[in-house]
Amino acid sequence: MKAEILSIGTELLHGKIVDTNAAYLAEKLNECGFDLQSHLAVGDSRDLLVWALKVAAERSDLIVITGGLGPTRDDITRQTLAEFCGVPLELHEPSLAHIRELFARRRIHMPENNKIQAMIPRGATVIPNPNGTAAGFALMNGKTEMISMPGVPSEMKAMFEGWVLPHLAERTGRKGVKITRLLNAYGISESLVDEKIHHLMAPDRNPNVGTMVHDGIISVRINAAGDTSAEASKRLDATEAEIRDILGDVIFGTDSEDVEHAVARLLKERGLTVAVAESCTGGLVAHKLTNVPRISEFFLEGVVAYSNAAKTRLLGVPEALFSTVGAVSAEAASAMADGVRQRSGSDVAVGVTGIAGPTGGTPQKPVGLVFIAVSTRRATEAKEFRFAGPRTMIKDRSAKAALNMLRLALAGCGAP
Repeated sequence: MKAEILSIGTELLHGKIVDTNAAYLAEKLNECGFDLQSHLAVGDSRDLLVWALKVAAERSDLIVITGGLGPTRDDITRQTLAEFCGVPLELHEPSLAHIRELFARRRIHMPENNKIQAMIPRGATVIPNPNGTAAGFALMNGKTEMISMPGVPSEMKAMFEGWVLPHLAERTGRKGVKITRLLNAYGISESLVDEKIHHLMAPDRNPNVGTMVHDGIISVRINAAGDTSAEASKRLDATEAEIRDILGDVIFGTDSEDVEHAVARLLKERGLTVAVAESCTGGLVAHKLTNVPRISEFFLEGVVAYSNAAKTRLLGVPEALFSTVGAVSAEAASAMADGVRQRSGSDVAVGVTGIAGPTGGTPQKPVGLVFIAVSTRRATEAKEFRFAGPRTMIKDRSAKAALNMLRLALAGCGAP
């Protein structure tokens, strides 16, 4: 069966909001066995929405629509869908009662315009919204089913998983299981990954294998299908084992795991503590680590020593070092890592120093030059990196590289 995703909202066209709903729905619809034809984002315009609906309805069995179900005048999805299907809007009393209850619970007066969120096209099936005021709905237009949900991600996901998924399974009568897993890697290019595992990436292969890049992370996607969960899992596990054997320790985690999750896992397994000293990353390494729940068991402290004076005062970096090799050097990164480890009492530590730009670079030390060091009780290792891009990207890549160096150091040692 063929499906389309239609995202409604002028704000999506201004580049200020990322449409995470479309990515989520694409993944779920593919898992349900739908052949996804397109994803289209249109502004809050009746004419544009009618055009998009006509195009999608001509070629697909299902259109999943998000956005435009709010109470304001620019929210026109429900009105346009009803008009497109040739039916009037009717008040759905249970939905209105739900809206009133939400406002009463918050002790807020309900504006009269919120009543529109309980108006449903005649003949449509209401999709309850447990997390918000806008009810969703599903209705048929000829052979095509249209499912409309709010654009708020938390509301849409709850409605999709609570009502839409079971509904689609019942409608399609689809048998069999599809399982997806991502293997996340750092420190390798997408082209090199493709070169190493291209024999697993034939379009008609089961499991199907592909790659994607996001924020410097290379993810290998594995889609496995089978008549049962056990069969699909067996196929997926076999392909995952082969990919891990080929790519080795560049793989740090699966699915939504970031490098910091792998670091936290290794710290826990080894019973070790960590501290960080940062200059050009401005605390971003510590920020990423503290995004991991219960990291307080292993993360002792983070020091942002931006000036040379701070590096000396807080971390004990020798002043003479700045006039010889400079603050952006392997020696400075090593001294920062050693200093924060010794002063915090941690088992392992990281030091980061570099030039994030866009100014401050020289021919000898250009923007994007970064030195990262990992210090343990046995040794200190420093590496040079060259990153490209704007300031925020250089900072992010530097933080990820620091965490990855720490991960590899932890993976290769017993007790530092």
